[in-house]
Amino acid sequence: MSEELLDKDGNPIQLIPRANQNVQGNYYQKWLDSDKTKFEPTAEDIKCELQLSAMSIWEPLKYEIDLGHFRKQIAKYDDKWVPYLRREGVVNNRDGLCLMGMPGDSYNDGLSMPEARRRHGRKLDECDFNAKNELYEDLTSLHEMLDFFQPLGRSMLVRTHAGGWFPPHKDNPQLTRSTFRIVAFLSRATQHDAYEWEMDGRRWPITPGKAYYVDTRKTHRTHSWFDNSIHLVINVPKTWENVMKLMSVTQNY
Repeated sequence: MSEELLDKDGNPIQLIPRANQNVQGNYYQKWLDSDKTKFEPTAEDIKCELQLSAMSIWEPLKYEIDLGHFRKQIAKYDDKWVPYLRREGVVNNRDGLCLMGMPGDSYNDGLSMPEARRRHGRKLDECDFNAKNELYEDLTSLHEMLDFFQPLGRSMLVRTHAGGWFPPHKDNPQLTRSTFRIVAFLSRATQHDAYEWEMDGRRWPITPGKAYYVDTRKTHRTHSWFDNSIHLVINVPKTWENVMKLMSVTQNY
């Protein structure tokens, strides 16, 4: 029998929140409950996914962010970061800021999809978050890359401090996903001894200031060993045009 970790009062310590399989991962039940067409990939889906499968699951792009310029621009927001999907009873040292949100949203509105759905009272898609905000306009150090793929979907800065983590998970693993993801690492505290991004059974090398196409449909987790580890997550609408754009900005071609 496995031993449970207990706090000083004898209550179980929940180190990793248990996901609700019936809600988050029961794709078969979701398919049964739907009109059966919702999960059927279109010709556009199949075309895009086949081309994306020719990429590495961790594909370096040509963009290299000037970290000094970024640090100066983000400094005015030092006291504006908000907790990222805080869960009661779970200690997790991470926060974030929104760059692309719902029309009318601010940069410090809820970053995660569950928070946004609760706030707006309806089901949302990544592409619904298509409005730039003040933070986006201020971070000109990111504009070369961001503007190339506009219009974008939900995009955010995520900051983890020592002990901050994301548990193993997949992001929209269906062929019918509406976006693919680019991730850029925007602090020195993202190197191998400071920050881990494990995906598909291995830890991936990170160059500070570098952007990557990351196939987040694959199971991945992250962990930070140092403070102020910042990365940018960009949801790019999955269209054939954007796939061709992505293919055109890879480091290796």
